[in-house]
Amino acid sequence: MKLNVKKTNTGRGVFAGEEIKKGSIVTTMTGKEYVWDKVEGLIKAGKVRLDDPFQIEEDDFLLLDPLPLLFNHSCEPNVGITKKRALVALRDILPGEEICYDYSATVCTHSSWVMRCKCGSVMCRKKIGNILTIPPSVRKTYKAKGLLSAFIRSELAQ
Repeated sequence: MKLNVKKTNTGRGVFAGEEIKKGSIVTTMTGKEYVWDKVEGLIKAGKVRLDDPFQIEEDDFLLLDPLPLLFNHSCEPNVGITKKRALVALRDILPGEEICYDYSATVCTHSSWVMRCKCGSVMCRKKIGNILTIPPSVRKTYKAKGLLSAFIRSELAQ
């Protein structure tokens, strides 16, 4: 799959270098795995930005490799993350289109992390935070499509 890194209004992002068909795997979110205590120490030491750790389990995070780190958020994403950390196309994606996922779909319910959203979508929620910042109907759609990790599905069931 051909992917290109380009400048965006928020820094840099990843763009489709060719047409991507709905259901196609775009890439896998890769990086080094750490438990939260280690990640928190790296954040406090200024070695990692608070917005960068990618939650994969209740207490486990990935410090993403360079390319996965550049995928931006959208409140109206064109890719979602499967259980296997793969970015899968939710619809056909045209060449030159930025590839974005919903960051909030990966953040546990008890996280207090938030950031202002600048995605520009007509569906923009104005803030990115934990899974509960996603409207219930959208969460239900993500769950039905297999786009929520087991730890998040478990939290939502409680």
